[in-house]
Amino acid sequence: MVFSVVARAGAAAVILIALLPAPAFAQAGGIAGLVKDPSGAVLPGVTVEAASPALIEKVRTVATDGQGLYNIVDLRPGVYVVTFTLPGFSTVKREGIELTASFTATVNVTMRVGGVEETITVTGEAPTVDIQNVVQQKVMTRAVIDALPTGTNSWQNLGVLIPGTTAQSQDVGGTGAVFANIAAHGGRLNDIMMMSDGMSTSLGAARFQNGPRLNNTAAIQEFSLTIGAQSAETVGGGVRMDAVPKDGGNKFSGAFYSAFTNHSLQSDNLTDDLIARGLTTVDQVEKLWDFNPGFGGPIKRDKVWFYGAYKMAGNYTRIAGIFANKSTNPFAYVPDQTRPAIDRQKDGGRSIRITSQITPKNKVSFYYWDTQGPNDAWYSAGGAARMTTPEAISRRVLDPYYAEQLKWSAPLTNHVLLEAGATFVNGDFQVYTQPGVAIEAPSITELSTGFVWGNFSNTFGHNASHQFNERVAISYVTGSHSLKAGLQLDHASTYATQNVTGNSMTLQLLNGLPSRVTVFATPLELRESTNGAFGLFAQDQWRFSGLTLNLGGRFDHLNSFVPALNEPAGRFVSERSFPAVYDVPNMNDFSPRLGLVWDLFGDSKTAIKVNLAKYLEDTSLSGITRANSPASASVTSATRPWTDLNGDFVPQDSELGALSNANFGKSIVTTTYDPQALTNRFQNWEFEASLQRELQSRVSLNVGYIRRWYRNFTATDNLLTVPANFDPYCVPSPTDPRLPGGGGQNICGFYDVTPALNGQFNNVVTQASNFGTRTEVFNGVDVDLRARFPKGVVLSGGASVGRTKTDSCFTIDSPQATQPFVCQSNPPLQPQVKLLGIYPIPWGGLQASATFQSLPGPQILANYTATSAIIRPSLGRNLASGANGTVVVPLIQPGSLYGDRLNQFDLRLAKVDTVGRLRIQEQIELFNMFNASPALLVNNNYSPGPTGWQRPTQILQGRLLKFGLQLQF
Repeated sequence: MVFSVVARAGAAAVILIALLPAPAFAQAGGIAGLVKDPSGAVLPGVTVEAASPALIEKVRTVATDGQGLYNIVDLRPGVYVVTFTLPGFSTVKREGIELTASFTATVNVTMRVGGVEETITVTGEAPTVDIQNVVQQKVMTRAVIDALPTGTNSWQNLGVLIPGTTAQSQDVGGTGAVFANIAAHGGRLNDIMMMSDGMSTSLGAARFQNGPRLNNTAAIQEFSLTIGAQSAETVGGGVRMDAVPKDGGNKFSGAFYSAFTNHSLQSDNLTDDLIARGLTTVDQVEKLWDFNPGFGGPIKRDKVWFYGAYKMAGNYTRIAGIFANKSTNPFAYVPDQTRPAIDRQKDGGRSIRITSQITPKNKVSFYYWDTQGPNDAWYSAGGAARMTTPEAISRRVLDPYYAEQLKWSAPLTNHVLLEAGATFVNGDFQVYTQPGVAIEAPSITELSTGFVWGNFSNTFGHNASHQFNERVAISYVTGSHSLKAGLQLDHASTYATQNVTGNSMTLQLLNGLPSRVTVFATPLELRESTNGAFGLFAQDQWRFSGLTLNLGGRFDHLNSFVPALNEPAGRFVSERSFPAVYDVPNMNDFSPRLGLVWDLFGDSKTAIKVNLAKYLEDTSLSGITRANSPASASVTSATRPWTDLNGDFVPQDSELGALSNANFGKSIVTTTYDPQALTNRFQNWEFEASLQRELQSRVSLNVGYIRRWYRNFTATDNLLTVPANFDPYCVPSPTDPRLPGGGGQNICGFYDVTPALNGQFNNVVTQASNFGTRTEVFNGVDVDLRARFPKGVVLSGGASVGRTKTDSCFTIDSPQATQPFVCQSNPPLQPQVKLLGIYPIPWGGLQASATFQSLPGPQILANYTATSAIIRPSLGRNLASGANGTVVVPLIQPGSLYGDRLNQFDLRLAKVDTVGRLRIQEQIELFNMFNASPALLVNNNYSPGPTGWQRPTQILQGRLLKFGLQLQF
């Protein structure tokens, strides 16, 4: 309660501050360096001015300290002119310093004795090596965003071009999923942090994930993606995406982006090999469009600016191998080849940003943006959706989905900077069945393949949440020392409803025959809320001769609760009441962030960087808090064997066997959390060591080693069972040349609980360390080259190789957990290569650009549904679930088998014309230029025959021609 009171008091204080004027909590850039005279003596007291059109206040001024050092922080991305003045010395002006987010440009100068009226102007090359910060960040500037063939210019499509990152989906010309996360260096896809101008934009349900999307790129100046060495300002260690919005300016300016393509502009990449593996059609664009204008300028010159943007884009795609069901028998699936499944995605939004320099020392900004675009179908949700017919796929609607941000900054003196801000995000991610499909219609799954038809098979309803985060910080900066400290506050709540089609029951067949049903305790309503969440951080930087220390740390407190709930009666359950639950979780953590940068030769061109950091994983309301909700922790679903005695495919009570969990539908919480699991937060540590070298002007090379390891794993222990309660059995592997060793052998090491304990659970989630040592460790190496040559030539990219090894071989309940094919994964080293280039052709106003990705293929598994009849000879009895029981067993060890590599080459040719202030760019893009057709997803449910197991469910889309137009003024 003490923490809660502190949090609420702090929130009130920050809100009052935020009502004043608002800054760049974004990882803003900086300019720093050393000033001396020709003899090498340092010059204190030199006035240093950084001027740029990017600054609404036009000029930022500091002075060198007693060691001749200066440091200008909180500079927005742009091109700067730095002026050095000191009485008795000639003025020195350094031009063309290009800054991106989080990059500190080192600008050292020598001032000679001379008249005040004398100015020496130096047009030097912008530094490419940051000798002060350890952060591993890639910035996609507006010029790069506008030049590359990335399909949608979204941060996801730009982020996947960074060596070391992995993507949730692969995009060809904008055909990928609207919702798609990226991870880096053994990180997790759900660990991404979405930010706008340095503040979180995630929803309350999952604090490290997507909120209203920031893909309205006409409103964005640049995307900054941090993939390692996060500072103490950040709680997590996943990819941090920070969108830096446009402010507008003293001149009216605008941009317009548009693109279009359709099925007639795409090649067919269906090969004989794919046909032999059971694929008869391939994904193909139906139509794709993008309409994205933006406009801004002065409301009051030098005082108030605005910038607004609008986006509406669509992507309709025919899904490979999935067709509507033309069978008149609802319990059978017969594909209608004339009605392919179509993934209909719409993505749009509006934004407005107003920035005001109220006084020379106070800047305030307000930013609003939303996401619009109901989705009629959602095949891009993941692999499972690729095994679902059109009537059984989910329909999702975003209503509402918006964010508001208010920020203030005040450089009170040359050494002190104050910042404050508040961001509110509100959204409801609603899931429905398809129009025209009756709620009562059953959902049917074929267990041997995982194929679903008839109706939506999961819960549907509202998924509403909101979050309100505030932040206040103070920076004290001198030439050789800078300290930034602050407080972050978070408030969040969630609301979800759950219903299930088929009168709260779904049906499962095995080889076309009734096998089991799954029953649900619906309808269900869930609510969760934070009771107190805040982070205190401090990041200290000290500069010595050739050495910079980055010393930081943060303290995080998180406390959440579940209010009392009353659940209505449903088909299989009566009314239930559940009490409130508090301190789920109640966690306090300290995270050190330690970094060192060594300017190896003292010329600001070679830096050795070492970083060690602890990060906290997302502890979301929809995760651990919901898992501790009595309504959710009670048994909300269970399976029952189904013997269809009368052959009508309609489950009657007399045809159903015992529940897989005897506590189904009761107000009994069968899964509780040990206090250890509610106070020890899941975390990961990261160690990085890299060498960065400026090979020549504007060309730099980075070679780095990265190690990431996870700690504080949890495990679930059923207190009603011990290892002696499980009987061993073997499964005869099917004979199949595609299986290891050709199959046909007995695979042993499986265990089944004794029948007397079937369906009996009293689970406790506790620390895995109570049973053994669980490990998850990534080791990798990156080689990254970046070059910016004169006349706009850009070359960037490199290679990354690494792997994540996991081991959880210890017994909790079933001895099966010690079998290597269940508890170990040691994949082979598989490199990835990523390149991008931009080349202005020296005649005709033409510009060529290209990207290339070479990535490992998908993991191949073999999940085999074995029946009780198959297992009985080895087990000596039926499975505990009965004569009609089934169990899914692996036939291949995870991490041992992968599909073919993916090689994708995309090309753009643009014609650029300038008419006055208007820049016109007409472009033709060719995606997947060589019409490659590697599998992105495969069916990992084993079934005999050449067209079941390993059948591609998604391949890279075929060669796609796309036309676009950009206007800028």
